[in-house]
Amino acid sequence: MNALQTIMIILSAIALFLHGLKSFSKEVQDIGSDFFKSWTAKITRNRFSGFLLGGLLTTIIQSSSAVSSITVALVDAGVITFANSLAMLLGANVGTTTTAWLVSLKVGQIAPVFIVLGTLISIIPTRIKTAGKSIFYFGFILFSLELINQALTPLKNDPKIIEILAIVDSHLLGIFIGIILTIIVQSSSVTTGLCIILSQQGVLSIDAAIAIIIGSNIGSTSTAIIASLNMTPSAKLAAKANFIFNCIGVVLFFPFINLFVDLTHELTEEVGYQIAFSHLIFNILISVLMLPFIKQFGNWLQKKTRI
Repeated sequence: MNALQTIMIILSAIALFLHGLKSFSKEVQDIGSDFFKSWTAKITRNRFSGFLLGGLLTTIIQSSSAVSSITVALVDAGVITFANSLAMLLGANVGTTTTAWLVSLKVGQIAPVFIVLGTLISIIPTRIKTAGKSIFYFGFILFSLELINQALTPLKNDPKIIEILAIVDSHLLGIFIGIILTIIVQSSSVTTGLCIILSQQGVLSIDAAIAIIIGSNIGSTSTAIIASLNMTPSAKLAAKANFIFNCIGVVLFFPFINLFVDLTHELTEEVGYQIAFSHLIFNILISVLMLPFIKQFGNWLQKKTRI
C-alpha cells in the first residue's frame, strides 16, 4: 500500500468518525429535546447541578463542542441565563474526557454489538426506534475508532512520519497543533482519539499527546463561537466565557505538563490510560479551581462587555 492510499484510508476513517459523532449527537438531542426545555433552566440554577448536567450531557453525546453549542443556543433562546450557563460549560470540559477512556479501553471490538442491536431496535414500529438509532450511531463511533486505529498502524514503521512527529515534543507547538487541528475538524474527540492511538503505537510521545489534547480544549470552543455569531449578546458572551475558561486552564496547566506525565506514570504503565488520566485530572482541577468563583467571573465578564 502506497502513501497516498494510506492517507486516503486514514482520512476516510476520520470522516466516518466525525459523521458518527454528529449523527449520534443529533439522535440523542432529538430524544431529549423536551427534557432540555422543561428541566435545564431549573437544573442550572445551582452551579453544581449545572456542572453535573454539562458533564453528563457531554458523556452521553460524546461531544463537548455540541454541548457548548447547545448551551449557547439555550442562552440565546432565553431558556437559561448567561450566569447559569457557565457551570454547564465547565462540566462539558470534564465530560469530554470520556472519549479518551473509550479509546484507551479499546472498546472498538464491541462496536458490532451496538451496531446490530441498534439496527434491530430501530426497525421496531414504536417510539423506541429513536433510541435504536442512537445505539447504532454509538456503535458506529466505536467502529470508526477501530478503523482509525488500523489505518494508523502502518505509520509506526514509517521513519519520515516518526521524524515529523518528533518535532511535536515541544509543548508549545503541541498545544498549537491541538488548537488548529481541532478547529479544522471541529471535534476535540477526533484529536484525542488520534493522539492516544498514535501514542499506543509508539509513534507519538506521551508528552506531545498530552500537549496536543490540552490544546484541543481551546480549539473545541470554536464551534460555540461560530454558532453564536448571529445570536444575542448574552449567547456570544457565553461562547466567549467558554473560550476564556479553556485558555486559563491551559495557561495554569502548561508549566506542570512534565509533572503530570510523571504522576500518570505512577498511576499506570498503559500509555492510553496515562493520557486519559492526564486529560481527566487537568479538567477536574480547572473545574475545582473555577467553579467556586464562577458567579464572580460571570459578573466581571458582564461588566467588561457591559451586558
